[in-house]
Amino acid sequence: MEGNVRHISEYLRGATKLVIPVYQRNYDWQKENCIKLIEDLISLHNEGKQTHFFGTIVVKPGDYSQDIIIIDGQQRITTISLLLLAMKNYMLANKIEQRIINPNNLNDGFLINSFSSDIDKQKLKSNPRDFEAYKKLYDDPRVHIQASNITMNYNYFYERLENINISLDELFESINKLQVMVVNLNSPNDDPQLIFESLNSTGVDLTNADKIRNYLLMNEPQDSQNELFVNYWQPIEERTHLKISDFFKDFLTLKEGRTPVIAKVYEAFVEYYSKIETGADSSSNIKKDFFKELAEYSIAYEHILKFNTDNKDINEFLKRLNFVNVTVAFPFVLGILKDYSDNKIEASQVTAIFNIIESYIARRLITAIPSNALNKIFATLYKDLKKHMAKTEGTVSESEIVAYILLSKSSTGRFPSNQEVEESLKSRNMYNISPKIRTYVFERLENYDHMENLNIYDGIQEQIYSIEHIMPQTLNKEWINELGTNYQEVHDSYLNSIGNLTITAYNSQYSNRPFKEKQSIPKGFKESHFAFLNRLPAEKENWGKAEILERRNTIIQRALDIWNYPATTYEPVNDNQELVIFDGTQTFNNVKIKGYTFMDDRYVPINTWRAFMIEIVKMLAAKDVNPLLEFVKANESGLDLQFYEQPGKGRAQILPGIYMNINYGNSSKMRLLKMMFDVYEIDYDELTVDIISS
Repeated sequence: MEGNVRHISEYLRGATKLVIPVYQRNYDWQKENCIKLIEDLISLHNEGKQTHFFGTIVVKPGDYSQDIIIIDGQQRITTISLLLLAMKNYMLANKIEQRIINPNNLNDGFLINSFSSDIDKQKLKSNPRDFEAYKKLYDDPRVHIQASNITMNYNYFYERLENINISLDELFESINKLQVMVVNLNSPNDDPQLIFESLNSTGVDLTNADKIRNYLLMNEPQDSQNELFVNYWQPIEERTHLKISDFFKDFLTLKEGRTPVIAKVYEAFVEYYSKIETGADSSSNIKKDFFKELAEYSIAYEHILKFNTDNKDINEFLKRLNFVNVTVAFPFVLGILKDYSDNKIEASQVTAIFNIIESYIARRLITAIPSNALNKIFATLYKDLKKHMAKTEGTVSESEIVAYILLSKSSTGRFPSNQEVEESLKSRNMYNISPKIRTYVFERLENYDHMENLNIYDGIQEQIYSIEHIMPQTLNKEWINELGTNYQEVHDSYLNSIGNLTITAYNSQYSNRPFKEKQSIPKGFKESHFAFLNRLPAEKENWGKAEILERRNTIIQRALDIWNYPATTYEPVNDNQELVIFDGTQTFNNVKIKGYTFMDDRYVPINTWRAFMIEIVKMLAAKDVNPLLEFVKANESGLDLQFYEQPGKGRAQILPGIYMNINYGNSSKMRLLKMMFDVYEIDYDELTVDIISS
């Protein structure tokens, strides 16, 4: 590796072909970056400065003799090329000649290699997504690709040349003052990936997808890069709607059984792929096989995002899952859809499983159970299903096992009971909840078991429909008379009850009208095509407490039918243990511990809660002892939590020279762990414990 400072114009003039490889991200400098560049160039001239440092460019030799591969610095090189091209085209269009520059020497010196044997003779060969737009800039403006960042920045430069307050000669002289550090990776020992990661560890907003793409493609030969990019990576991007970082997060969650932090998806991917390389057969084409697997999963991911499988019921579920944005379930759904596309599971079982999943999610949304346990549950659900399936050797259906797994969850991971759903729908303010959840609940109530569904989601989005109160939010004289002497109590108690809420197609300005008018106005209750939701409001003579309660009870029964509590006869053989996800609230009194997992899938057998507490605190101390020491120093736990330098009764060694008092009951142990996890910013669900009744 060698580096030297060069003027960027000199470097561009001397280059024959600058190749931005396919693994590089798109050109993404914004207009404000271009404005800043022009302002800097004007200042260089006005202030008489001789040089201006423009950053670092990292390059390596290509597979062909004249190729220079841009490892880092493509944004700067592309932007200067766009500015020089805009200057050339502007001078041609306006027939401008300057003392120093003219269109021909700009073109031949910096932009075009006339001696190249390639069809496209541009010196700059950007990645395929940008190159088409870049090439069009050399043609008639009418064929420019306007929806490209390349073209938008070119247009800015071109338009700015019309009112720039220095001459084009002076602008070019300022460009000549831009200096870059050019780092050449010309030794076999130079690792482009390590250097790239080092250069981009600060200051550059590369996405997880950018880093993963670079990691997979950077060290491949150029021909292999192009093949893998065109045949696999680009289609994967398209299928995932460019949500490729999310795709990898869900893919890794499915494969590893734990959810990587979104900011650390790249690191989690490198760890996962390294394990694949270590365990692979040396005769196989590891990378190509892996790309093929990714491509197959991306097809399943597209089904999730576009709900376009070959099964209508599956698609309807996927549409609803996207609408309520329960993305935490995506890894499990991804695994099931991949099995479905591989013909490993029947469509009837897929729909049965998804019905259970939807009931689980919907009941939790209705009862407002905290969602902190769901990450761990859905991260491991597919692996848990496969483990049980392996034990039963296919004698039990997948849906029976999924029902068993979810019904076995406790605390904040539990499957809400019929009683919980009923109590919530009786008492909860169903109007002032998340609009998406509210729309989802009412859409299901109306469309359940219909042959042809009403498009309620789009109708509410487009304000064709709205969720309205039958008894209005503001009572007028007619409504006070309608409700009777205890009108205020009825209004306060039942205004936002689900029994008093419905979907209407009439204008919301009519919402305060008397009940009889609401029935008979155009698109009122008697003309409503919401057959279930507006049946009772269309039939009743009056509307008050009794009618609201009757309708509420009817809705509750329908809700229990829609999101039914699953039944299963499956009982695992010799399975007398329960792996419980920690949620920060359990005390685990009157139960024994058999083992645990913490921050990975490794099961650790252990036989006392005291030993368990010691092991967890040891792991935290090994991770970083300072937060632990600060936590003890602050002593905000309400317990006599102390560290000692000497051993003693009731003390356990955490690190050499550090001993911890551990004489606490289970309730206190769990409270301390919760507070320590908060200090370390560790999700509670990173801990699961294997318990049995005392």
